[in-house]
Amino acid sequence: MKAAAFRENWLVVFGTALALWLLSAAPARAQQVLVQADVAADTLAPLTGPNRRYFGHLYLGYALVAGPDAAGASVRYGPASGALQVGGRLKLRLSQTLALTADARYAYLRYGLAQEPGKAVPTAAPHEAEVLSLHQLQPELGLRLNIGERGNTVGNYLDLLAWSSFAFRTEHSMDDVPPPGAGSLQTLMGNPDYLRRTGGGLGLRLGHDRYALTARYRLSPTWAANYAAWPELPRWLVGVELGLF
Repeated sequence: MKAAAFRENWLVVFGTALALWLLSAAPARAQQVLVQADVAADTLAPLTGPNRRYFGHLYLGYALVAGPDAAGASVRYGPASGALQVGGRLKLRLSQTLALTADARYAYLRYGLAQEPGKAVPTAAPHEAEVLSLHQLQPELGLRLNIGERGNTVGNYLDLLAWSSFAFRTEHSMDDVPPPGAGSLQTLMGNPDYLRRTGGGLGLRLGHDRYALTARYRLSPTWAANYAAWPELPRWLVGVELGLF
């Protein structure tokens, strides 16, 4: 009798414990399924992308020197005078129509000087070829006006630009007729004191997605303060940009 009563009590205790365990586990399983089912609805909208709040990318650019040159400071237009640019851009979208841009780039700017009568800068002496070149770091800020509707793409835009530059290296090179037995004769002057190292200006950029047309105007003079009376080189750079994204 005692053994039968013990088995009966043990079964009651075991059954009660099993029922309590099942009841306590049921809410946990229900909560787990609920969380798994609603994960997608609980995620945040992405903040980065071509038409999101933040967007960054690299770009390449090339521009030709343009605009009038002064008497005595004529340049060779076309590929002989231009700027190659490599940089990065960050964009902060303020609204669907307005955004801010910030650039940092390297620019290699060169002026091929025309060797013609009346040449005055940097000297009046003629050469076979003569080039002024500047290796520059250029920060730039822009106000972007977005044009038209777009999805998550850059779309059409117009940027109003303000930029500055620092030339960490300037060069004046002159090629001349070599003496007999020599293949070439080049004179290279590094960091001449007559080339201004800092500068800046304004610009425009008209773009569609990764492609853009650019026009920048230099407000600062080419020459250092001690050479302010020298005739000025052309101030415009007109070119294209290719966004790498």
